[in-house]
Amino acid sequence: MIILRFIISILLIPICVIATISFYNGIFSIQDVSKSGLYFISGSLMYSIIHLLLFRLDFLYVFGHESMHAFATVCSGGKASKMKVSSKEGSVKTTTPNFFVILAPYMIPVYTVIIAIVYFILSFFIDITKYSGIFIFLIGFTLMFHLAYTAESIRQKQSDLIKTGYFSSISFIYIVNLVIVFLIMSLFFRDVFFIGFISDIYEKTKFFYWSFWKQLFL
Repeated sequence: MIILRFIISILLIPICVIATISFYNGIFSIQDVSKSGLYFISGSLMYSIIHLLLFRLDFLYVFGHESMHAFATVCSGGKASKMKVSSKEGSVKTTTPNFFVILAPYMIPVYTVIIAIVYFILSFFIDITKYSGIFIFLIGFTLMFHLAYTAESIRQKQSDLIKTGYFSSISFIYIVNLVIVFLIMSLFFRDVFFIGFISDIYEKTKFFYWSFWKQLFL
């Protein structure tokens, strides 16, 4: 198992590099920031200021973290119980501690998803477009919240990451978060194209591994 995790870690490194380059090219292609983009940026900056200079939202993070473990467990056909949450730590008992269950809190920005769901539901009952700026601000705020705490968890080498293989977990989390961030930004910036981003990663990854394979065996 250790050898397999090591191999996976090595294989994921080129994808991390390729995804980073594609992300960089896509984001820096932005020429015109729309009103929605300004709301998104404002929300991201606001959380960054709060986190770095004012106060931390540790309890909210721990609650969301353990909730995602529980939700991923249910999605995997298991059961979750005895969830405990405090500002310092949390825990939840799960019956299916698989790869997805363990890494779900680091890959899925739970509060961002909740904001999006609330927006979708309310759109059936009221003219939600009048409040779109508030929701976009909150999406930027909660996404930065997720990224900040995920980065801290990786730096602190949380036990979840050790269980699934630290380096392979970091690579996988990094790639998934890049994809999620790019997807969300593509909704607010007209110059950001999600399909093009995914296609670019796929084509460059395929080219890299095919070239590598030819060098070794052909």
